[in-house]
Amino acid sequence: MSAITALWVSIFLGSCAQVFLKKGVSPGGESAVPSSYPALLRSGWVWAWAVCFFFATGLWLIAIARIEVSFAFPMLSAGYLLVAVLSIFLLKERIPPARWAAILVITIGVAIIYKSS
Repeated sequence: MSAITALWVSIFLGSCAQVFLKKGVSPGGESAVPSSYPALLRSGWVWAWAVCFFFATGLWLIAIARIEVSFAFPMLSAGYLLVAVLSIFLLKERIPPARWAAILVITIGVAIIYKSS
């Protein structure tokens, strides 16, 4: 696997992990709090977070071993766009226009960094 592929898959899995964790810790909605640690351990969403995070971290290690960290680390910001999109579909979140504007600015910055390589 190429370093760039490892980087992009790591970003994707890391983004999925964050949304899965949110879904796992608030199954009853925004204000719900899991009753106990055993309840968290029974959540498939929390397990999905753990698996995604594990593989994202492994791929991140591969990526930064071969790519300059000054390039790779800012690329993680692409995850903001992915998390926003995943949040709409999996968490039924509504994202206000101002937040979309901020995500657009970040995404443009990521594109500039990517083009610089």
